[in-house]
Amino acid sequence: MSHFACKEFSALEKEIKDDLLECYTEAQQEIESIINSIESDGFSFDKLDQLFRSLHSMKGNCSVCFLDPLVGVLHKLEEIVDGMRGGYIKYHPHLGDLINVVIEQVYSLLQQIYQSHVAESDIRDLLQVGLDAIYAEEDDSKRPELAEVLLGKCNQAIEEEKSDTDADAASLIVKVEFTDAQQEDIRLFIDFSQKLNRLLGYSSERSERILKLCQLINAECSKSVDPAQLSAAAYMHNMGMALILNCKDNEKLKAKAEQNHPMVGAKLLSKHEGWEDAVEMVQSHKERFDGTGFPEGLVGSLIPQGAFILSMAVMFIDIVWGKSGSDYNKSAMRAVQMVNFESGKGFPPHMIESFNGAIRKVLVAKSK
Repeated sequence: MSHFACKEFSALEKEIKDDLLECYTEAQQEIESIINSIESDGFSFDKLDQLFRSLHSMKGNCSVCFLDPLVGVLHKLEEIVDGMRGGYIKYHPHLGDLINVVIEQVYSLLQQIYQSHVAESDIRDLLQVGLDAIYAEEDDSKRPELAEVLLGKCNQAIEEEKSDTDADAASLIVKVEFTDAQQEDIRLFIDFSQKLNRLLGYSSERSERILKLCQLINAECSKSVDPAQLSAAAYMHNMGMALILNCKDNEKLKAKAEQNHPMVGAKLLSKHEGWEDAVEMVQSHKERFDGTGFPEGLVGSLIPQGAFILSMAVMFIDIVWGKSGSDYNKSAMRAVQMVNFESGKGFPPHMIESFNGAIRKVLVAKSK
């Protein structure tokens, strides 16, 4: 599968790129509204003129921001609408549907470039060739049929992309087998975790994000830990932080509560039978490879592997998503850099390699 890039666009400030996406969405909504009006209330040249102006504005914004491969597609679409205004191309519902689909696909390509700096060439080329053929067709009665064919190809491409995306997503899911007793406890741990996240102001998705990354890192390890035990640790690692809720504005008590929270969380988890490994992970997830962690100052191999996995996942998720999880402003690569900086200090080097392998899979799936 080939890709294209727009380096000048990728080099623009984030604020400019965000503005472009917002303007594109507004123009897209205007165009959809106009086409819906034509379909429901009938055709008029005023509506076509509005449609042309919205497309022209959309194309102009993309041109200013160096998105030349997308500008070519939008320009040909604009020419077709201009032909409708000129009376030598007759409006047809298939052409209206095609306008909406093309704009949606261009937006999808724009998002790909925004997120990963490259986009798929196949769909762009499909749109360009198809629109060129429609515009160049001399027999206007054949244009609706050509539009229908292009719509079919676009729908097929969308379904194939969805299938690929589902496959990529499935590759990131690590299935964990629980016994009946473990499953009952896990449901309880999930409930505990969600309630505490709300009380502490964390995102409701925080624990699930941490869990998924833990399992991916674990799958990359040459010798993995028990996934069920790791799941329990991921949900329960922060339970000791509930003590902070009783500290109000007393900073000394807050600091003491944070220092003790791994031991408290481990003690709470130990009340449930069969989670001994998870208890050790929770108790040690604030320890550091070089011995400078807490609560016991453990060093090296004295720290359970699951504790390192949990700690790396927590660090990455909290850097990228922040406390509330409502903003995704932090760079994933900056978070990767910060975790890697802890090689030989906070984490053993071989565990960093497992973390990097997991993140590579996430980024590849995200780029697709």
